[in-house]
Amino acid sequence: MLSNDRLNRSYMVLLYGALGFGGSLYSVLVTSAVIFSALKLVAGRLRDEPAPEIVTMAVAGLAYYASGLLIIVTNPGDAGNYPLAVERLLFIGFLPLYLQIALLNKEQLRESLEIGAAIGAAGVATWALIQWSLRPYETYYFRASGAPGNPGPFATTCALLLTVCLMAAVRSAKTRRRAIFLVASVLAALALMLTGMRTLYPALLLLPLLIIFLSGDAKTLLRRRGAVWTIGTMILVLMPVGGLVLYWRLSQLFQMIDLSGFAPSATNSLGQRIALLTCAYEGFLESPLFGMGRADAYEFMAACSRNLVGETLQFSHFHNALATAAAFGGLVEISAMLAMLLVPLYWCWHHRQDPARRYGVVLILSILTVYGLNGTSNLMLGHDIHDALFVHLMAVGFVLLAGETATARRRQAA
Repeated sequence: MLSNDRLNRSYMVLLYGALGFGGSLYSVLVTSAVIFSALKLVAGRLRDEPAPEIVTMAVAGLAYYASGLLIIVTNPGDAGNYPLAVERLLFIGFLPLYLQIALLNKEQLRESLEIGAAIGAAGVATWALIQWSLRPYETYYFRASGAPGNPGPFATTCALLLTVCLMAAVRSAKTRRRAIFLVASVLAALALMLTGMRTLYPALLLLPLLIIFLSGDAKTLLRRRGAVWTIGTMILVLMPVGGLVLYWRLSQLFQMIDLSGFAPSATNSLGQRIALLTCAYEGFLESPLFGMGRADAYEFMAACSRNLVGETLQFSHFHNALATAAAFGGLVEISAMLAMLLVPLYWCWHHRQDPARRYGVVLILSILTVYGLNGTSNLMLGHDIHDALFVHLMAVGFVLLAGETATARRRQAA
């Protein structure tokens, strides 16, 4: 029991600390945790009678993996589909990962997650500020990409670290601890602003509102003068840089709308996304049930965009989660992807009035908010960091959503 506690606590701190500093190192650590947990499950060292919440989420992960296999089977000549058999293996590791994490009691799990997230928040802010300091006169074009080398996964990382740090600040009773997590929250928010990721900018407002007003402690937190002064000071010291990037990025968006409205166009990113949505819809109509597979979808994207806007647009996805799923795998892929979102959403609704499960409910809803925003005009799943974050943090959320009786039974069985 003691070794399990030490292992899980240390690994959790390492995992979310590395998330801020190491980029794909996080994915490697999550994959290692899934393999370790799966071997323990096969060896009979992880035993449980999973609750319906866990079974349904595990089935959703299995269905998402099976959908990837179906894309391969229905497009046998498309070698670009074969990596799906490996890329999506992580999603069938939800159950063993859940069982391993559940060996840690809930308070220790929360504390380890929050400490790791605070370290990770310092990491993403450090990355973003160093990258900005190297190009301080390019603010109009600047976008922090951090260790992943890509603003999208880096922004997702920042948003989820912001989530955990805010939740820690809300539930902290000690002034010093609360101040630490408020500072960490602002650091994660600053890094998110510096990514220039317009898709996730709404999270800067939605996540605090969701966490504060669903946590049950909103009035108490808002009455704490220390919290207000800490947030105000950090905003004055750090936010001007992030706010400048945010301002320029939103200005660019309004300029694009003024230039070409919401019509397909090759001249700016908004017009390109409209063109990609149009092409994805046309591709879906050609193969609505099983989709076209990756390679055929890419070819269709190029030909369709060339006919539509007079220029070939070539991207790894259609810059919308539903559009990408529709083109790659049709209705089957759409259903599998939606199950990954709707199953946890259902259980959050089911347990919405249970105070003992509230932390898990708020954490899972925050994850769904971040990934839902990503899916509107960017990639939701299909990147190693996105996939690893979704699977691991969702497993943590379901452990915290599970009843105390189930948790105690798991610890006894171990």
